[in-house]
This record gives sequence, C-alpha cells and structure tokens, in this order.
Amino acid sequence: MKTRSFLCLTVCMALCLAGCKTNQNQQTESSAAPEAETVTQAPEAEPAPAENSKYNPTDARTFGLVGPVQEVRLSKALLSTTSTEEQGDPWLESNALEMTFDEYGRVTLDGLAGCKYVYDENGKFIKGFSDKTVMVRDDNGRIKNYANTSIEGIDDYSKINFDEYIAKNFEYDELGRVIKATYSGWEWMTDYEYEYFGGNVYPTKATYESTAESLVIKGKITYTYKEYDKYGNWTERQVVWEEETRDCGGAGDPEISKDEYLERRTIKYYTE
Repeated sequence: MKTRSFLCLTVCMALCLAGCKTNQNQQTESSAAPEAETVTQAPEAEPAPAENSKYNPTDARTFGLVGPVQEVRLSKALLSTTSTEEQGDPWLESNALEMTFDEYGRVTLDGLAGCKYVYDENGKFIKGFSDKTVMVRDDNGRIKNYANTSIEGIDDYSKINFDEYIAKNFEYDELGRVIKATYSGWEWMTDYEYEYFGGNVYPTKATYESTAESLVIKGKITYTYKEYDKYGNWTERQVVWEEETRDCGGAGDPEISKDEYLERRTIKYYTE
C-alpha cells in the first residue's frame, strides 16, 4: 500500500535542510530581484551578504537555501517507477509555489500543508495556520519545534480538522545543517536522518521511517545535483526514492517500490 499521500507533504522541507545564527526581531518591507542565472557547478563558497543587508539567512538555511531568497517554485517530473499508481502526465508538479520569505529573511510560507507564518511589527511570530499555532526557536534563532494547531486542553476534538494538523521538529549539526527532522500529523509520523558530503549544504542521502495507522514504512532517498544558481542553491537534481512498506504493525509482507524524479527549482531573490 502506497503512503505518498502523506509523505509528499514533507518533501519540500525535508529533502534539503540547513541552519545558522540569526536575530528574528526585525520589520517587513517589499522589494524583489529576478532569479539568478544557472551554472553547472556549485560556487566554492557562499557569496557574502552586502554590508547593509537586512536579510537574515537563518530561516532560509533551515529550509536548505542560501542567499536573500524571496520565493521558490518547484517543477517535478517522474522519470521511472515501479508503482502502478503513478500514471498519466509525467510532470507531477509544475511551477508550484514552495517557499516565501520576507525581506528580513523570515519564512512566510512553506509548502508543507501550505502553512503561512505571520509576524507582528517587531518581527515576533504571532500566527501560523491558526491563532493556536506554536513556534519554538533555539538559542541561535533556528526553528526547533512547530505545530500548526495546539491540541492541548481540547475537550471537543470534533472542532479540529486533523487533516490539517501537522507538527515538526528539527535537530542541527555543528555546521548548522539539519541532521534529523520529525514530521507528524494525526495518527502518522515520519523521522528523517540526513547525510552530507564534507561541508556541503545539501544532503547526499536521507533515510526515514514512518508509521501510519497499521503501516510501517522505511525508505532511502538519494540526491544527485545537476545545476545551481550563482548563490549555490540547486536548480536541478535527480532524486531516487526507495521504499519498503509493511502492514500489520510491520509484521506483514513487504511492498517494495522505487521511483526516480527530476526536480527543477526557480528561485527569486531580494536586492541587497
């Protein structure tokens, strides 16, 4: 039994994550620059921000991005599959809006459940999916815990749309990259671990384990990066996704699947 219906919610955030120090108490304005040109090799070092830059890159790093990112759009094509469910147009997504950030680098939209982030005039987080959304940051200003809807102290669960409930937790390594991430919803949870090559920002491999009702899913995702923009953000990569699904709490016979995707990103930046 395939489980991509809930796992796909985690792809935009969970596949390439990293973080660094910040201060989130800033204000918002609007100004945009066109997307950067594409190159076939990543820059040796991340371009330094301008001295007068007001963009804080911490949130962008948590979501696997560098530079003063304004928005990210994703196109995703199926290259090969062992699944009988993947049929029709190979382009599963086309120019889909994945991420947005304000001019101060604060995340304002992520593709995970279409979650929006709202801040007050002092840059303090005040609202996400609902007024009960909770966000906790670590001492370096990085997102540590997040929950779309707080369910503590609720007596009448009929008032909650559990299809929209999602929580996420991040752990970072000494280079500020996400090495572990947990995503959970109502009656499902996925734990990811990431491997990096040297000091690279992007992971070479992710392994994960999921539970959903009686299902236990284990998988491996391998990334091959093809093109980058001048900031070093990838603009094209191939993704191989191998998965084993067992029913009956993991005691059932395994269902094995292997899918390969081509992913392309269009990234726009703010001027500095």
